[in-house]
Amino acid sequence: MRKFLAILLLTMLIPGAIAEGFDTSIDISTEEAISTNITPLPVDLSGGYVPNPEGYIEADEANGVLQGYEDESLTVTMERVKVGDSTFNVARVKIAHPSQLRTGLANEKGTKNNKISTMAKNHNAVVAIGGDFFADAKNGYIVRQYKEFRKSPKSVYDMLLVDNNGDFHIVLRSDAEELKALLTSETLTFPNIFNFGPALIKDGVLLEAPQYYVDNGNRYNIRSKSEPRCAIGQLGELEYMFVVVDGRRKDSDGCSTDELAQWMFEQGCVQAYNLDGGNSALMWFGGENYSDKTTKNERTVSDFIYISTAIKPEEE
Repeated sequence: MRKFLAILLLTMLIPGAIAEGFDTSIDISTEEAISTNITPLPVDLSGGYVPNPEGYIEADEANGVLQGYEDESLTVTMERVKVGDSTFNVARVKIAHPSQLRTGLANEKGTKNNKISTMAKNHNAVVAIGGDFFADAKNGYIVRQYKEFRKSPKSVYDMLLVDNNGDFHIVLRSDAEELKALLTSETLTFPNIFNFGPALIKDGVLLEAPQYYVDNGNRYNIRSKSEPRCAIGQLGELEYMFVVVDGRRKDSDGCSTDELAQWMFEQGCVQAYNLDGGNSALMWFGGENYSDKTTKNERTVSDFIYISTAIKPEEE
């Protein structure tokens, strides 16, 4: 039965404010839930619920079953795809409640001192990738689980805002008017705001690497060089894609952001955003590093993005 569900899932997934006085409580109605067992997670920097060990799916290549995880609140399908000369590590995710898409920090101050794999274990993540490593920069508008760390938007960065419904909003060049319109919305709040980029896809439109990133010193080699990459995309309502591209290896060159954008566009992402790659690019799943980087060779970073189950263990 589990094999059947995994195959069915794969065919479904592969597509042909920060405001003063916001209410952080999350109510879940019968219409929102697919099961009365679903318990939304708190919108703070605490970790998620412990995943059910029986929810993990082992790969069975002979029967076309990919590795993954499933319970009443969550479905994750893991795959490795060869694109040109590079390996794309991909997690296709469908969640039942927005609180399951979460961010975590190395510590409460958001400084650099921990590995993604360690943070993922400590937060009970099912699958995780790096964030924007905001501790490595001085600028940007940074929010994690409604906690504001920095409020200094800069026009050399594209922004990704994730709202309380789990929907993505991309603001190119930190456009002040668009940002203000979002942050003063009467219906939306924004638990997580990222500054890195560039944006890859906005509102279903494929984007090219912008000149303002190149003019900013081309720090991340977005056009001229293949590098390890990390990105997140939204496919639909509460449906996402995590991508980490292995690079700087004999069997995987890495890619440019344009190549990454093109591939995610072909997969059906309507929004997509480049995150901290290079030495920080890593995907974690099921208790180990899924992408091609050993724990020993991991870089310490400040933050990460993860998916949690919304099924609360009985003993808690």
